[in-house]
Amino acid sequence: MLKNVQPELTLEQLRALPPAEMDFTTPEGAILCLEDAYRRQSIESACACKNFLIEGILALLDADPNLARNAELRKRNAVLLERQFRKETAEAWPDFKGVESFFIDRQVYLRGMVAVTELRRLPDGTFDRINLLVTNTHSGWRVLREISDDELAGAGNPPERP
Repeated sequence: MLKNVQPELTLEQLRALPPAEMDFTTPEGAILCLEDAYRRQSIESACACKNFLIEGILALLDADPNLARNAELRKRNAVLLERQFRKETAEAWPDFKGVESFFIDRQVYLRGMVAVTELRRLPDGTFDRINLLVTNTHSGWRVLREISDDELAGAGNPPERP
């Protein structure tokens, strides 16, 4: 996450962007659902906004594409990721009180996955920028993880699939 960035658009222009609905029909909507779960400190709702299996497969692909071929390992990795997410989130809830979200870019990452660039206006008036990987599933869009600007620049050229 880049902290204290200067937006290319004015606050008035950002607020004039088309709003995203807080639902799972769009990548941006799934992100808003996750942020709402953080505001309400609902771990079940937050977990429902994510897809740990796909997130785990991507992590395995990054480590060793051969590992990602093992179905049992994929399942175990997803369980571990969910446990880790639950523990870390419950110990230190992200503070989204008073945060305004603006979605300024969306790029194809892999088939069924996009990288969404979100600009967040914090309560003190400063801005943070974050890139989030989101995937389309049978139950709608789900948030995977944050990705770096370098990963975003390589969008469309991620690790090979099993």
